[in-house]
Amino acid sequence: MKIFIWSILFFFASSAIAQSDTAVKAKDITNLSLEELLNIEVISSTKKMQPVSEAPSIISVIQLQQLKSIGAITLIDALKFIPSVEVSMGVDGFYRLAIRGTRKEGTVLLLIDGQGMNDFYTGRAIYDLPIDFIEKIEIIRGPGSSIYGTNAMVGVINVITIKNNSISVGGGINSNLKFGANFFKESNKLKVSASIGAQTSKGANALIDTDKVSNYNWSLVNSDKTFRTNRWNNDGYVNVNVDYDNLHIKLFDFARQQGMWLGPLYIATKDSKLFTNQFMSSIAYDYKISDNVIITPKVYSNINQHNFLSQETPNGYESLSGDIFADGKQTKESYLGKTYGLETNVMIKANDNLDLLFGSVFEDLHLAKYDLTRNYQIVGDRNKISFGNYDDIQYDQKDKRRFLSAYTFQGNYKLSNFSLTAGIRYDDYSDFGQSFNPRVGITYNPFKFYSVKGLYGRAFRAPTFNELYDNTTLGNQYGVKGNTKLKPETINTLEFSNEFNFKWVVLKYNLFYIQNTNLIRVYDPHGGGSIGVFTNVGNQITYGHEVEIDIEATKQLYITANYTHYQALFNWDKNNVTSADYKFFEKQPADLKVLTNMPNLRLNLGLTYQIKKVEIFLGANYGNQSFNNNRFYLEQDHYAHIPQYIQGTANIKYKITNKFSANISASNIGKKYSDPDESTNIDATGTKGLIQPTETVLLNLTYKF
Repeated sequence: MKIFIWSILFFFASSAIAQSDTAVKAKDITNLSLEELLNIEVISSTKKMQPVSEAPSIISVIQLQQLKSIGAITLIDALKFIPSVEVSMGVDGFYRLAIRGTRKEGTVLLLIDGQGMNDFYTGRAIYDLPIDFIEKIEIIRGPGSSIYGTNAMVGVINVITIKNNSISVGGGINSNLKFGANFFKESNKLKVSASIGAQTSKGANALIDTDKVSNYNWSLVNSDKTFRTNRWNNDGYVNVNVDYDNLHIKLFDFARQQGMWLGPLYIATKDSKLFTNQFMSSIAYDYKISDNVIITPKVYSNINQHNFLSQETPNGYESLSGDIFADGKQTKESYLGKTYGLETNVMIKANDNLDLLFGSVFEDLHLAKYDLTRNYQIVGDRNKISFGNYDDIQYDQKDKRRFLSAYTFQGNYKLSNFSLTAGIRYDDYSDFGQSFNPRVGITYNPFKFYSVKGLYGRAFRAPTFNELYDNTTLGNQYGVKGNTKLKPETINTLEFSNEFNFKWVVLKYNLFYIQNTNLIRVYDPHGGGSIGVFTNVGNQITYGHEVEIDIEATKQLYITANYTHYQALFNWDKNNVTSADYKFFEKQPADLKVLTNMPNLRLNLGLTYQIKKVEIFLGANYGNQSFNNNRFYLEQDHYAHIPQYIQGTANIKYKITNKFSANISASNIGKKYSDPDESTNIDATGTKGLIQPTETVLLNLTYKF
């Protein structure tokens, strides 16, 4: 019976989408006044449309023409200009996102038209999505679990898909080719939008100077050998939105095959092939009980397919046992994650001043398949050529299931220039328990030119299936072990925001204080490099400020800049780590208890100038120097000094006709390094850290019809 019910839900969900966007249609950025920018409407903060200046969140909005102005190729190109956001590529070839000093898979929730896209097995989201199907991006810096539940811990990114008729093609260095087509039709009660596109690249071609084993004769970076990263990628996507009267249907599919940036063991390798396919669908209906009451049930499904072939050592690797690996040591990991859900929201307009939201969510998360094989035997490091589980490791992930039920209440009271938002969400998980996440937001506009926000929110990140059930262990010497006793990571955030609007200039100043508890990390309880166990290792306190300024110097010249500075302080959980690590850290002076593996000072600058049919954008991103952390002896012993960086972006856009335009963009101009991972590996690719993607140059043509 249960299978039959889920089959019906999946049938409806596979038909396609939810949420339509009624945002103001984008104009050219140079034709958009600062007042209009302040009144852009957003939906991510409360699930109802409201001006960004009134939203009870610290929120940034990037519109279509802003994306075009900066010459963005992927979502990452836009995110790197947002305050407090630090982007970097990891050794596995996936972009990582840090917001206000927190960087961990699953701490930022990525939404496509309001529907979550994070992989529940790892918590990962793919941030470098092609830009051609995107109309608007809403970025919340701060907690969002009171609305969205898990993953919305330090931020929420809502990608709103495009609704126009256009074709875009582009090509550039490193065999970078792209194509995107968008279609939109509106008649009577029917609105249909569809997008299809593809993008391919051979990678940024950055030179790796050294790796973790550069002194071996089989290393690709040994002696006079050189290795250029070949994180190539082939992407394809399809997006369909259908709105008929009160019925909303969505279908989204994104597929990617890519290489690695370096390699899974911090060793230069070139033959990895990582395939990911993410399919999302939903169907929703707005039941208008009256002019003041709308009930919206939605059924949805997310299917995540993962097939990774990871090359761990280069071709010709020679093991200590004397075996020669012609194709290197390789591992295949594959899994299939399925999420089926039912969400119901009840919107009530109690009176002209009070809006209420009641919501419920029921989800079934099922890891339907899991398999991990190698072309070698771990014991003895023996070459087996074909793939198999030669060490007879028992993998417990397959068929693991999680059931979630959640309930949300939110009220928004607005009176004249004062607005109060308060809400709470209760989540009940079948595998680890409950989570309560309240929030309170006050916005006040005492003067036309000044507004202030005071915000409090609590959020969480549920332990992933990987953290709970992973079992790649062998004896006491190899692998990582899951921990079913993990507690969810939680965060409490206080924010205070000021905004000044003086006609031609807008100035924002934000203060934030973040208390992060039950941090989940891989921890070696023996301290000697043996099995790592996912553990709630400790707590972190982060405090800092953000400054944003937008200047409309003339009708042709627009300047934007933002500055972020924070401090992150760490403390071990005495009950979950060894006494040696705890005592070592307690003896450190205060300045060595600060986390230093990422830039804690960032500055972004953008200048847009338009003259007749030509628009020019110049941008720069700055991050200060960073070092290894000093939480325990092994971190202190791995010294690294990652230099400060300045990377530039330039774009020239030419409007050939009213329908046809061309632009040439150059991004990532200038060298940048980042920490490879946790700071015990911070020196794995040299004391400068891991080289980041180098310059990309692309010529793009767009035709609107």
